Amino acid sequence: MINNPLVGTTIVGAVNVVATYIALLLMDSCGRRTLILWSSGGMLLSCVAITLSLMGYFSNIVSLLAVNVYVFFFEIGLGPIPWLIVAEMFDARYVSTAMSAASQLNWACNFFIGLMFPFINEYLHNYSFVPFAVVLLATFVFAFFLLPETQGSTPDELLQGLIRKHSATVYHDFNIEEQYVNPLDVEWKVAMEQLKKDEENDMAKGAYDYGFDPI
Repeated sequence: MINNPLVGTTIVGAVNVVATYIALLLMDSCGRRTLILWSSGGMLLSCVAITLSLMGYFSNIVSLLAVNVYVFFFEIGLGPIPWLIVAEMFDARYVSTAMSAASQLNWACNFFIGLMFPFINEYLHNYSFVPFAVVLLATFVFAFFLLPETQGSTPDELLQGLIRKHSATVYHDFNIEEQYVNPLDVEWKVAMEQLKKDEENDMAKGAYDYGFDPI
């Protein structure tokens, strides 16, 4: 095992640089969704290898290799793509709001992990990477079943694709292919029609009071 922190940091930094360059080459040819699947899957397997190494099933060299593989797969997918895919999924007028919300959530999670990891390590010991493996498994399942491919698609095309995918799904007798009607608009229309009828009745009553036949 490498005991010099400077050497370990240098190796991780070099892996970071190489993986980022590879991500630039793969991003447009492989697609966003595919890279997220590769990234989350590779990081998940790395977490398993790290946990088994901490439990004594593998050597420290395997643990070191798994850490660098973890960094490599992070840099080709879950590192850069979330900053790109948000801008591709939303219409231009909503991109700034969506990016702001995503950035705030991202840094909030980073802060939470940095704050809680010492406690996780203290209480879980050799199983400290299990929570990360669970999150990565959930990410893989989400990307596989729900995440659309955004490369080369506009937000409107993504929306139409989701509509076609779920066209047979009906929620409370409401088909998503049908035009959505706001319940408030319906109530407002009914209220205005009732108000109009009340005004007509008042006018008719006033005409009778003055001896005129409104008919």
